[in-house]
Amino acid sequence: MADLPEHWHSPFTPLKLREMWIYSDGDLTVRGRWQPAGAGSWLLVDPETGHVQGEVPAGEFSRRFRPVDVFADVPALSTYLGTVTAPDGSALVDLALDRNPFMLANGPGRAARPHVLVVPRRQRDGWSSATAAELAARQAAMTLVAAWYRSLDGGHVLFCANDSTPNLDYQRDLDAASGSRTGKATTRNPRQDVQHAHLHAFYAEREPTENHEPQHPVSAEGQQAFSATLPGDAVRVDQESTSLSTAAQPWGGNYCSYQLGVDGPLWVMPALGTAQDEVNRRLGRADGLRAEPDPALGGAINLLRPSLATPGRLQAVHRAIASQQAGFSTFITERGLNPRSLPMPA
Repeated sequence: MADLPEHWHSPFTPLKLREMWIYSDGDLTVRGRWQPAGAGSWLLVDPETGHVQGEVPAGEFSRRFRPVDVFADVPALSTYLGTVTAPDGSALVDLALDRNPFMLANGPGRAARPHVLVVPRRQRDGWSSATAAELAARQAAMTLVAAWYRSLDGGHVLFCANDSTPNLDYQRDLDAASGSRTGKATTRNPRQDVQHAHLHAFYAEREPTENHEPQHPVSAEGQQAFSATLPGDAVRVDQESTSLSTAAQPWGGNYCSYQLGVDGPLWVMPALGTAQDEVNRRLGRADGLRAEPDPALGGAINLLRPSLATPGRLQAVHRAIASQQAGFSTFITERGLNPRSLPMPA
């Protein structure tokens, strides 16, 4: 690793930092910025401060670093729920609970709201390039999650994704190691903090309720905060004739999505824009949380979830996850299903 001149140590902007992929060599975790000039090289950037930590030649980078993928082995996660399998038994889509739920209604006699993640087993380049089988498995998982939410006091579901284009920077480095030419760098969706494609399934109460997550109760609107339409720069996708990859082309393949219920219209939009701002405002109203301009997103609206470092929250999260896993297991068992081999509909 080469030492860099002192003037290279000025930080990147928060937004530029969020657009970089994250890599690790087992000891050091960095954000990598591909420099295509000449033979190509990588700047190693501190994930928190944006300060440059060093430089690695093209070809050497991929021999040392691997892209960070927190969903590389979902069944091994402590929040794992189940897997949707193909007719031949191969795993297609995994289900897990978010390790830091957006809300915990932890007042007396209240239960936490679930927040399920739908994760393709092998697809790491976003849902826009998923196979037909993976998309069918995702639909099966969405149907199952929606049914589970309905069994919990008539809860409703909102599905949202933050997809990135393939990690072509890393592929170009592999090509450089084999002597191939390198090209223009790509950026990731700044709203997606992980490599692996995944779909959020937000739970919304049927009626307004009090959310006891903050120090004082606040009103949460529940399902009333949502509608099936979106204003601004959102584009409705006809799922029968338009692929996600085609719809996301205007934004370089990076997009966010919004779908109320399993059968509601699917909307896609740029990661930073008026429609996604409105999505986060709706999520905030639904759950009694704040949605505010985020400097890390260039001032775009972001939903503020409490930190796991907040006193008592981590313990409450662990209790909530254990309770929800038990509840999902009961829901599945009552339907005669095996969580590790949830069948796709015929």
